[in-house]
Amino acid sequence: MIPEEISSWELFLVGIPIFSGLPKAELRKIAQKIQLLSLPKGATLFRQGDEPEDLFIIASGLVRVVHLRGSEEIVDAFLGRGETLGEGGVLTGERRTATVQLVSTCEFLKLSRGDFYEILNENPSISIHLTHVLTKRLIQTTRGVPKKTVEATQFFAFYCACETDERHLLSAHLGLQLLEQTRRRVLLIDMNPDAGAVARSLGLKSASVTRQLLLNINLRDPGRIRTLSQQHASGLEVLSIPAENLSGSLLTGIYLFVNFLRETHDLVLVALSGPMGAVEEKVLLEADKVILLGSASCLSSYQKLKEEFAPVVPEARLLKAWCGDNPPEDVLREGLGRDLVIPWTSAIKEKMNSGVGIYEALETSPKTRLAVERLARRLGRVRVGLACGSGAALGYSIIGVLKVFKREGIPIDLISGSSMGALIGGLSAIGMEPEEMEAIALRIDKFWMYSRLFLDLSIPHSGIFSGGSLLNLYRSLFGQKKFSDCEIPFACVATDIETGEEIVINEGNLAESVRASSSLPVIFEPCLMNGRYLVDGGLINPVPIRVVADQGADILVSINLTLPASSYTGGKKPVPEEPGLPGLPHIFGSPNLARVFFHMIYTAEYEIAKSRSGLSQIVIQPDLQGFSWSDLQRAREIIRAGEEAAEKHIPSIKALIPYFSDRCQVPLRLSSSWR
Repeated sequence: MIPEEISSWELFLVGIPIFSGLPKAELRKIAQKIQLLSLPKGATLFRQGDEPEDLFIIASGLVRVVHLRGSEEIVDAFLGRGETLGEGGVLTGERRTATVQLVSTCEFLKLSRGDFYEILNENPSISIHLTHVLTKRLIQTTRGVPKKTVEATQFFAFYCACETDERHLLSAHLGLQLLEQTRRRVLLIDMNPDAGAVARSLGLKSASVTRQLLLNINLRDPGRIRTLSQQHASGLEVLSIPAENLSGSLLTGIYLFVNFLRETHDLVLVALSGPMGAVEEKVLLEADKVILLGSASCLSSYQKLKEEFAPVVPEARLLKAWCGDNPPEDVLREGLGRDLVIPWTSAIKEKMNSGVGIYEALETSPKTRLAVERLARRLGRVRVGLACGSGAALGYSIIGVLKVFKREGIPIDLISGSSMGALIGGLSAIGMEPEEMEAIALRIDKFWMYSRLFLDLSIPHSGIFSGGSLLNLYRSLFGQKKFSDCEIPFACVATDIETGEEIVINEGNLAESVRASSSLPVIFEPCLMNGRYLVDGGLINPVPIRVVADQGADILVSINLTLPASSYTGGKKPVPEEPGLPGLPHIFGSPNLARVFFHMIYTAEYEIAKSRSGLSQIVIQPDLQGFSWSDLQRAREIIRAGEEAAEKHIPSIKALIPYFSDRCQVPLRLSSSWR
């Protein structure tokens, strides 16, 4: 290192706990032995079980510390600038106890074990100081005081292949919604060729950071860089800097710039457009997630960018989104629904051309605003997943829960369901309002259902009814919609009656899939799908919360309709015993075949649901005692039971969703409704 670098690292070492308090002369000796090491995002610094060759200090960037417990990888901490790694092993000679993985490109100050011991031998005071520091750390560990950790900052690249108006509005709104939905520190960096336009749309100054200013700044000086951004009234910070201003000699320092932003913000969103150059490629390499937004008017640019992204951005880090109608199939496959499709109407553009602000421009299109909100929750890792349980007529209570969610503004980002839960969940996923579902439910009674079912009688082989009438009912509700047509990603569960396997269905025709999920065995013939005979999903997973968790939900809410078989009495009292024959039930009061069959299913589903309830953060269990699975004529009462249960849980649900906190400086909710 040159003398200037040694001096700068001396100042840095003063703030490192294991070196703080040492005299300046001794810090200089340490700085002279240090080597600078840079490693790319995704690299591994060292692995659990490695020999302890070096001590490392994080000078820039973020790492993840993990250890193996059997075959499971446990995350211990995220550590950033100023944290030390491997000092214990260097001092004791013990093998590494954890693996360190790079979340971003990092700079480390490396001190070899040999140099470290040489410094200790020449400077006994350092050895004494380290003994005090490490002893104190050991005491904290034994007392259960956790090691300081840094929560992993998320760094997103929002690459737009769409019209200028669409790009400006969606970039600004996505930044605002990241702030509103997560209530965290958010920075929006406008790196578009017209950098400054997004700031203007938010009512801020349009000045962008010049190349000369960047050349004069020390990218390792957090205080100086912090002065470059502007702050919106909401708390959103905006930095305008054309990508070309970071090219040339500044290109190699981009990761230092990005790492500083990671240290000072929770979420960073970089807005990009145009051809992919060297600067854009560097940003994509550092991004934790890349959103490629296309539109029909810029289809060729979208297709070209997809090809250019292939060697740079792994599929796991790429989200393909679409602005407008008729998205390509590869966009729909991302979420098995349309949650990555942002509706766009000519009315929005007309509003913007008339000179109104970006808030007013979306007043005519609430679905556009809703789509941006969902994308923000997806990126911010605050998606709400709802699992709708099985229960035939008892499933009407789910409608009551949805009514309360809508009234209270509780968002739903992912839905799963079994049996009747699959029907209600599927209807919600395609955009049907709970009031519409309620109106349908109130038209259906036992006579309505039985009159159709008895026309559906089959020669008993694998079921009393063929299920054709049930399928026709579902087709009248879903039409020919597929899972990819859902506004909210949806999956339903069925059971392979031959193997007993749980089958998660998330593609294909919705009506046929829901029919398979609600085919109660013996009552309905199994549904043949993809070579499997499928029956009611409630038999194996009556409350499929694991399904929405696997889809990517962060906040897990389930609606459990199962109760012990004794609770499903339909309000009937037990038949008294026959006088003179103790213990023998009255012959006419003994359970008939249907009652025995249904109670067997009730018991199995109750026990399964009880064993799997631990995954949900919130379990809504309506009070359905006194109701029966066949009480179709009591829809109004059952829906009300669902409303009452949901109302009790609203405070607990809101406590899990950052949107309902008061951290945002200025509320941005406009007149936002649930749908």
